[in-house]
Amino acid sequence: MARVKCPSCGAESNQVGDSFCGECGAKLAGGSPVRLPDPVPARPIGPAPAGQAWQPQKPPVARARLVVKKTGRTGQEFVIDQEAMNIGRWDADKGVLPEIDLANDDPGNYISRRHARIFLRGGEYFIEDMGSMNGTFVNKSLRLIPNSPMKLQNGDEIVMGRTFFAFVVE
Repeated sequence: MARVKCPSCGAESNQVGDSFCGECGAKLAGGSPVRLPDPVPARPIGPAPAGQAWQPQKPPVARARLVVKKTGRTGQEFVIDQEAMNIGRWDADKGVLPEIDLANDDPGNYISRRHARIFLRGGEYFIEDMGSMNGTFVNKSLRLIPNSPMKLQNGDEIVMGRTFFAFVVE
């Protein structure tokens, strides 16, 4: 049976024809899931080049992540592994499927469905509020102006609604 990869969490256990990821619930590629290649052998056929041992290829390493510090699931990490990732609360009925779903980390629903986004430009990370009701704050500063990106640094504290996060760059 052909497998498909979830664009949100990376799970590869989904089947062709699935509309939503069985791991995280994200919508799969507009109703037409992307087919994954068939599994490859653990090592290439034939000998390794002279003097070299064959090494499996490592997956790309995540460069940044959001870590829940207060109010939500303390210690929960969200990997920033795309050039731009929307942050909010998942709502399939309204078609809101953020890459970082904070529904389980926002018990009072203070985080908007389309709250903020983090993106990478020129090797630097930025955050911008997308017009959220309760705002986005960085390092206890004033509320971010909607659609006005602010540069992020390793260790910055981000507050969305009543949930506190640490921004970590590896």
